[in-house]
Amino acid sequence: MLKLFEINEEKNPKDRIDELRQDIERYNYYYYTKNESLISDVEFDKLLKELDELEKNYPEYKNEHSPTNIVGASSLKESKFQKVIHKKPMLSLNNSYNIEDVIAFTERVEKNIDSVQSELEYVLELKLDGASISVTYENGELKRAVTRGDGIEGEDVTENILAIESIPNFLKEDVSLEVRGEIVLPLSRFKTLNEERLEVGEEIFANPRNAASGTLRQIDSEIVKERGLDAYFYFIVDAEQYGFKTHKESLEYLEKVGIKTTGVADIIRDMSVMEERIAFWEVEKERLDYETDGLVIKLNDITLWEEVGYTTKSPRWAIAYKFPAKQVTTELLDITWQVGRTGKVTPVAELREVELSGSKVKRASLHNMDEIIRKDIRIGDRVFIEKAAEIIPQVVSSVKEVRTGAEKEVVVPTNCPVCNSVLEKEEGLVDLKCVNPSCPAIVQGGIEYFVSRDAMNISGFGSKIVEKMLQLGYVKDIRDIFELHKHKDELMTLDKMGEKSVEKLLASIEKSKSRPYSKTLYALGIPFVGKFLGDVLAKKSKNIDCLASMSKEELLEIDGVGEKVAQSVYNYFRDEKSLEIIQKLKEFGINFGKVVEDKKDEVKVEGKFSGKTFLFTGKLQKFKREEIKDLIESLGGVNLSSVSKKLDYLIVGEDAGSKLKKAEELGTVKILTEDEFLELSK
Repeated sequence: MLKLFEINEEKNPKDRIDELRQDIERYNYYYYTKNESLISDVEFDKLLKELDELEKNYPEYKNEHSPTNIVGASSLKESKFQKVIHKKPMLSLNNSYNIEDVIAFTERVEKNIDSVQSELEYVLELKLDGASISVTYENGELKRAVTRGDGIEGEDVTENILAIESIPNFLKEDVSLEVRGEIVLPLSRFKTLNEERLEVGEEIFANPRNAASGTLRQIDSEIVKERGLDAYFYFIVDAEQYGFKTHKESLEYLEKVGIKTTGVADIIRDMSVMEERIAFWEVEKERLDYETDGLVIKLNDITLWEEVGYTTKSPRWAIAYKFPAKQVTTELLDITWQVGRTGKVTPVAELREVELSGSKVKRASLHNMDEIIRKDIRIGDRVFIEKAAEIIPQVVSSVKEVRTGAEKEVVVPTNCPVCNSVLEKEEGLVDLKCVNPSCPAIVQGGIEYFVSRDAMNISGFGSKIVEKMLQLGYVKDIRDIFELHKHKDELMTLDKMGEKSVEKLLASIEKSKSRPYSKTLYALGIPFVGKFLGDVLAKKSKNIDCLASMSKEELLEIDGVGEKVAQSVYNYFRDEKSLEIIQKLKEFGINFGKVVEDKKDEVKVEGKFSGKTFLFTGKLQKFKREEIKDLIESLGGVNLSSVSKKLDYLIVGEDAGSKLKKAEELGTVKILTEDEFLELSK
């Protein structure tokens, strides 16, 4: 077993301290500001532990700005949000990895209390892996929400917090208090979002924590609503002033006034029971729908907290117990370079097959060449792999101690592995890119993106069919999709196609011509234009000719469009090949919006739902989110984002929550099951 940490004795202590500080600050910057994890939590804790140990051994090199004294992000300079000073610092917790550490913690607590009148109680809670938040209520109304930031100063994200259903805008009592908790992305929602992103060729979220943190810092709160974040709270600031004697009482009060907690607050008086509960949660956590990377153990008597005290960055009356990381080791046999739709070239580790978290793993992500160099990964290495959020296997590190000398350094590719074009690397970015628009991998990725469900929604046109059409020469780019009917006889002779399959495919292609303008715009694959921006640009431009004629300055005036997007859209509509493709698609009858004489006029779809508004809640069994939205809009209806007096129909799935309750309270909303909605839409 590898040591948790070891001091690097080859370097001068001061040089090693400086190196560690620089590395840790870089990882903190990416983690808190960029919402990216460059190393695993275990690796990070190892470095922080080494730095802490060195600073204790060499106090002459101690620095007040050291990462050992700072809670989170050291700088919020790049923030687009207003900065807010916390009334009380949002501290972090010291970590422990075994029961011996926990016992040592309880002994330190008792040592810091002058007189213990009775047996001390501890509260065992779940440690959620998300984005920390502090929410202030005044007379029962939510007034402000601020991120942790560096623990002293955070970002005001109130508008985005208001878009999270599980955080009440009004409490059940007119009380003024500040509460702290964790914003998380449920694992079920994380999986769905990544499946949707994979389908359309978008980069997937690395893990729920990064996705939650990144979503929380979105400029547009509509994105927050769509992502489906959740929240759990675990702390009342200055709880003692409300008359609470114990932390357990304060958690029960949170539930009483309508603030959500995990519901886990085990009272522990004996270390044998503590060990049993830790073992229980190491197994039981797999049943939860949110990421938890450990447990938090707090002294229950809050009247003793001040006496026990604080360090610069952590309370002495609480500690985090971290669950062991789910990692295994195997041999790195080779590295394959893959080319994506945008030309991004990424390394994939080819591994000796190993079982990880219940599944067989033969391939894992290496992210980019910079990561390979930083981690010193070599072909033939013994490597640690883990699953990010139980989904994506990734190489964490190599075990350099067991190298034989036969390992080979990874060579940076200079040419595209698919088309052999010279690769390029944009200044300031880590990714290698193939810039040949005719590269077969880019072409195939673009076609798969175009036909995907959230784009043109051409069913029966999966990746294998796309690959086959390219091989046969029936499809060279997206224009050829709409001329596949010319090859109907040949298609019916292909393996696993048949007459019915071909007819369904051709019918789906024909049907796609009437897709909403926002979907066809999204399907074009304009860099940085995803579903949300596709919808925004479609609504603002009304038709593609208007969009194509916009100047960069006009594009920048659209809410949600920044410099990068504006430049990308502007460039796209000044590329001859792009314009040729659009012109041909117009000739095929693709919907690129309607010509509007007066820009104030709205392009409305008339149908049986005209003038009616809809909203859905809970887990739908017969529809995916985009499918039901598209159906409503195709029949002239309007999709709302929240329950109000303007809402006509609420479609209810399984586990419906606050939206259903609010609709019932209003009494004016017609509540439908999925079957009733289907009947209504006929």
